[in-house]
Amino acid sequence: MKALTTIRSRAVIFSLAVALIGGAITFTATRGTGFQPTHQLYVGSQHAYEFFAPASDLQCEVSHSPALGTYAYCQTASHNRSVRMEVDGTFKTCESGSCLGNPGLGTVTLSAGTRVIDGPLTCDLTADTVSCYNHSKRGFVVSPTSLSSYK
Repeated sequence: MKALTTIRSRAVIFSLAVALIGGAITFTATRGTGFQPTHQLYVGSQHAYEFFAPASDLQCEVSHSPALGTYAYCQTASHNRSVRMEVDGTFKTCESGSCLGNPGLGTVTLSAGTRVIDGPLTCDLTADTVSCYNHSKRGFVVSPTSLSSYK
């Protein structure tokens, strides 16, 4: 009787371990960036798409066009900072006013929770930040006061 209880206990422990490990593997494989968009915006490949982020001072642009190339660009005028990332994940930053552009007339302000997708590049907008990345999840996060990259 004791042997049967030990076998059942081991079977239960083994089953729980398999379930926990399987769940952890599934979570890791599907979590992506962790961003849960409320809506997605797919933009065309004929021109660059400009937008203001919910954070009042962030202006961004994504492009996947033969004429302009494939890139994601964001700037914050109040801190004279910009970043431009190419499709392969390489990027350049600038921290002087000489590298800032002017948003086009009629540039829209997108809501927090928006995911902008332009070919192989994606930008996720929260209330305070914009995160842009490529298919390999290499990219940057910019806010009105900071800029960081991730691989």
